[in-house]
Amino acid sequence: MARAGLRIGVVGATGALGSEVLRALSHSSLHVREIVPIASDRSLGRDIEFQDAVYPVETERPSLRGLDLLLLCAPAEASLGYVRDALRAEVACIDLSGATAGSPEVPLCVAEFGGEPEGARAPIVATPTGAALAWALVLRPLDARARLRRVTGTGLEGASVGGREGIESLFAESQAIFNQEEPSVAGVFPGPVAFDCLPVVGAVGEGGHSRHEMQLAQTLGRLLGSRAQLAVTSVQVPTFLGHGAALVVETEDDLGPGEAAAVLDKAPGVEVWPAGGAGPSTRAAAGRDVVLVGRLRSDPSRERSLALWLAADLLQLSAANAAKLAAARLGTP
Repeated sequence: MARAGLRIGVVGATGALGSEVLRALSHSSLHVREIVPIASDRSLGRDIEFQDAVYPVETERPSLRGLDLLLLCAPAEASLGYVRDALRAEVACIDLSGATAGSPEVPLCVAEFGGEPEGARAPIVATPTGAALAWALVLRPLDARARLRRVTGTGLEGASVGGREGIESLFAESQAIFNQEEPSVAGVFPGPVAFDCLPVVGAVGEGGHSRHEMQLAQTLGRLLGSRAQLAVTSVQVPTFLGHGAALVVETEDDLGPGEAAAVLDKAPGVEVWPAGGAGPSTRAAAGRDVVLVGRLRSDPSRERSLALWLAADLLQLSAANAAKLAAARLGTP
């Protein structure tokens, strides 16, 4: 007689995001019988430990038949093929990679938005990647209260935006500088990032915008469902983990800093930092699955405008969102 429980596959299981997703699943309400960890050839011979059981990492493309759910945590290019495999095998799929986040036919889901999102039980659902989830958790309740007109944001991305390779690249560069050696030019980022800031994340495309910035603006537009104009700048900073963002929010209706703090204090997935302080650091957000918001203040340069700062651990935030969506979809067998 077969054991009861769920079989869940995780593509990119040995990466930074995949590791956090496995940790979130292990603490969720789901009764997981078996994990099928999938990764590239670089993980050949590795094992994954999950709830006191050890599973060998699959580096050959496995059959997905019999899985209850597939989570895509690898880079978008690698994950796209598994989207097709999941559809052919009739396996439900949650895409965290960004491969399908821009497709209007794929539902884009955030567990903290409450209720069951329209299309949340579609064969493939996508989750917001990176900063889009953190920004949306803060901006959506403000939009509901005062109707956003325009958002201008500068996001500071830690090395984890490049996954485990990004973190390892920053570590190697830092070590080289301490040893008075030249850091390697080749790596995840366009240039060395240790003890430096790069004014762009990823390659610059047409019009001077990077793909990272365009994807963030597009995803936010879908999540907010409003006509708010979005101006986004992403900067690469030399921290290993974490994301920080300075946002200026213009609204149609009056919204002072105190009222905005009260609105955000009630918003799921958001924690307001005590007023009067310097605001939350990215380190303060490390290991937490909420967005920290502070430095709420009026912008004197324009009417009905607020400035704020947010900090988040994007890996934790994305993993927690995926685990909650999985639990809502599958329940406890």
